[in-house]
Amino acid sequence: MTKKSLKFTTQEKARILNKVLSKQIKQKEAWEILWVSDRQVRNLLKLYQEYWENWLEHWLKWKTSNHRLKKEDENIIKDVIKEDRLQGCKPIFVTEKLNECYWVEVSKETVRKIMIENHVRYKKSKKKYEYRIRRPRRNYYGEMIQFDWSYHKRISEQEEDFCLLVAIDDATWKLIKMKLWDNEWYEAVSEFRMEYLQEYGVPKSIYLDKFSTYKVNYPKASETKDVRTNFDRSMNKLGCQLISANSPQAKWRVERVNQTLQDRLIHELIFNGIHTLEEANIYIETAFIPQYNEKFWVTPNCEWNLHRKLNLEEKNNLEWIFAKESLRSLGYDYIIQYKNHFYQTKTSPEYTIYPKKKLLVAENNRWDIRIYAWSNSQEKLVFYEELSYNAVKSSRAKYFWERHRIEREKVKLAIKQRKEQRFKESKEKQRHYKVQRLIDKLE
Repeated sequence: MTKKSLKFTTQEKARILNKVLSKQIKQKEAWEILWVSDRQVRNLLKLYQEYWENWLEHWLKWKTSNHRLKKEDENIIKDVIKEDRLQGCKPIFVTEKLNECYWVEVSKETVRKIMIENHVRYKKSKKKYEYRIRRPRRNYYGEMIQFDWSYHKRISEQEEDFCLLVAIDDATWKLIKMKLWDNEWYEAVSEFRMEYLQEYGVPKSIYLDKFSTYKVNYPKASETKDVRTNFDRSMNKLGCQLISANSPQAKWRVERVNQTLQDRLIHELIFNGIHTLEEANIYIETAFIPQYNEKFWVTPNCEWNLHRKLNLEEKNNLEWIFAKESLRSLGYDYIIQYKNHFYQTKTSPEYTIYPKKKLLVAENNRWDIRIYAWSNSQEKLVFYEELSYNAVKSSRAKYFWERHRIEREKVKLAIKQRKEQRFKESKEKQRHYKVQRLIDKLE
């Protein structure tokens, strides 16, 4: 047994010294129990008889700490945490602003304690999380981009909650691109992705969740490989693989970034006096992303960049690569209908179209329309012109009238042919009976 393993409380020491004073044990037994010298036991007994248990406590217990918070700094912290622009901020954010703006260096736990004492923040119990093994980060920049979205509180009272689209690199934890939108629908995601591709290029893979914009979640449809969302189809054309996470913990890096942004971004915007969505996006691009990457960026294992730059054809057709695609059936009058609009298709030697043929209608974010037909397993652009409802109505009326006229003529022709056939058959019967009568007479 070592000396370090023997630790006695104040009450245990007092009980042993009381036994020595009452002559229940000797001093030799006392210093053997306490693991001290006989001289120390004599000094302890002498001082214990004079000061009792107070002498057994350490002498630094009643001395003020050298790192104690000054009264002036404490007053500054109490005034700062009650400001309107820091309402709802977490202690770590308040600590940074105290150091930047008021030159007060304190720990975040000190700020947390003062906020709880002044009823600015309430004490919470720690959550119990399930332990999961974290996947190691990738080796190359651009090998995997984690993409996610999160809703943030409105900047001003007139605006609704807005959606923040975030893309980070898995190898470096670098915040590559971030932008505020009104929602997370396909139009916003496609615009965000087009800006990303034009600026950085095509990554090797994208890690995201199973939101309906990115993946078909219907069980029977998901078993079919040909059933894809518009976003999945667009990224497949560019040669980028989409990886769907089965849980939020699987893409914990971007979830952790969202947690940090929900804590910091809104407070940074309010602190800098930004109250509109346009100003916020400019501030994020010019100031917030560089500051964030400088603080949280990690050096990758390899320095290679796996982003592939877009070629000239992809750059020119980028908005049509991300266009919404849907199949429509061609009518008997060669008119196709899409979103209550009517388009008259035109024939061409490059492709073949016929009634009831399935054509692909593509619509970009500017609501422009393109129609494609398949010829030798390739998509061919179909020429068309838009028609008004009245023109379509008159055209279809003419078509159906002409169709009925042709059908009536066919019926008339069939009746006429049937009558001629019956007349011919009756003439043949008359000849047959006449010949038969002549034969009977001759007999």
